Amino acid sequence: MEARTIDVRGLDHGEKQTRIFPAVDALKHGETLRIVFEFNPIPLVHMFKARHEFDLSFEKEGPEEWILRLVKTAPDSAAAPDEDQKAQFKAMLREMREGKPAEDLQERAKALLKSVDAKTLGLLEQELIREGVSHDEIRKSLCDVHLEVLRDSLVKQRIEVQSPHPVHTFMEEHKLILQALRHLAEVVNALKTCRRYEDLSAADLGKLEMASHLLVEAELHHDREEQCLFPMLEKHGITEPPAIMKEEHVEFRAKKKELFQIVNSRDRLDFETFKAEVTELGGFIVRELDGHIFKEDNILYQIALQVLTDEEWGEVKRGCDKIGYCCFKPADQPVKTTQGGSG
Repeated sequence: MEARTIDVRGLDHGEKQTRIFPAVDALKHGETLRIVFEFNPIPLVHMFKARHEFDLSFEKEGPEEWILRLVKTAPDSAAAPDEDQKAQFKAMLREMREGKPAEDLQERAKALLKSVDAKTLGLLEQELIREGVSHDEIRKSLCDVHLEVLRDSLVKQRIEVQSPHPVHTFMEEHKLILQALRHLAEVVNALKTCRRYEDLSAADLGKLEMASHLLVEAELHHDREEQCLFPMLEKHGITEPPAIMKEEHVEFRAKKKELFQIVNSRDRLDFETFKAEVTELGGFIVRELDGHIFKEDNILYQIALQVLTDEEWGEVKRGCDKIGYCCFKPADQPVKTTQGGSG
């Protein structure tokens, strides 16, 4: 059976998606699709592997073009979604875009993402773009929900490494950051019933101080990613995932610094201002940073583990050691001790 070939070299990210996903979804059992890229499409490979529907291989690997070969190995799926499903999905995208409150919105979106095929999603995206919605807005609205759908399959495929590998260090730091986020969430929830500073328990105040301090201290974690890991990925032509993570870092950096300043200047603030600021900033950080960590642990780091050589990991490690560590030290780093009150 003759393979179909699509060439997406020179197209922007949105155009690539609208060419690739409908073509992939149209594959029947046993059919083959060849996709020609100008760079190594590792993020796309990782996404297709998570679907467990294809046999993937590279027919050509650079330096000027990469040809990815997909063979549909899973049985053909059921009939395509009907017009009612399309209408529901478009309505939910608009709700996400407009920030309308709906407790079950994400659950409804997850259910549809599991049932709506990639071709339909591609068509919906094109329709919404024609209606004035940008590709970036669509990606931002759907990104976390789509990841939630793939969460189990991504976690099962995760490659594990041991200390002092840089990825092990990053992920151990993430565990401590997630613990700080849990404490911060507890305080944000406790503040709902507080009317004055005295209503906030000493334990919750301690959690808030420790969480805000650790989150600011964790900037070294982001610095090591941005200065050591991301440039190495970019050398391999993997530019979009690091770019998205860096954009999110910028927003987190500002919010975490602002939260730290509010917490440590509360003696100069009236309680209502303090409560409003901590609730808004803390709620944002808890919600958004948790999803960011999941994307790094299960997508970005996993791509890096597949692509970087041992020599490149050595270079990443040396750069990380030079910048230094925050809340977790790899096994090969000396533990500082103090003697006689000096260190």
